[in-house]
Amino acid sequence: MTVMATPETTTLRRTTAYAGLAAFALLLAGQGLIQVGGAEPPFDAPMARTLDFFTTRDETLFAIGAYLSVLSVVAMLWFFGGVYALLKEDWRAMVALVSGVVYVAGTISVDWELAAFRAAEGLDPEISRLVFDMGNLGFASAWVALGSFALATGWVLIGSPRWPDWLGWWAIAAGVCLVAARAVWTNQVWLVGYFLFWVWAVVLCVRLLRRPYSVG
Repeated sequence: MTVMATPETTTLRRTTAYAGLAAFALLLAGQGLIQVGGAEPPFDAPMARTLDFFTTRDETLFAIGAYLSVLSVVAMLWFFGGVYALLKEDWRAMVALVSGVVYVAGTISVDWELAAFRAAEGLDPEISRLVFDMGNLGFASAWVALGSFALATGWVLIGSPRWPDWLGWWAIAAGVCLVAARAVWTNQVWLVGYFLFWVWAVVLCVRLLRRPYSVG
């Protein structure tokens, strides 16, 4: 049975959806600008490639891209908070929220931007490799928190009369992939879980916008 939502619930659903879609759009835009000058090398790239990556960045576009990436993380915080508010009757929603906050804290890093900002003055190859690795490993560790958010959220959705089970299983699949990817963090397999998560998030946001007047 569909239950009509209050105006407050409608606002919450829309805000959560817009925050999630904004996070996705800002992430794409930010990463696109960061890649100007050549795509970033793989996590296990040799030192020469990491140095080349920082020295070939467009200083202005890279700075804008980094800024948009930070805004994306802030939008994700709003998204995580909205999901918690929608599911807060279940104790697992709190686990999801805390996991989301940990993910946000783990992805805000200035290492790459500082290296690119100082590249014109001369960047030591070993320092460039350290900065590159620190940024990537920090991001990889954050996958576990993002995976935890997806697992907890998916667990709540499964069996809930307000949400379709497939949406919950999708989130769990993404969560498992993200958590497992940390064990082999230099392998490109991490893209599977990351892709699954973001497509799931977009689908969830679209569903929230298409059904703003009902809880079910």
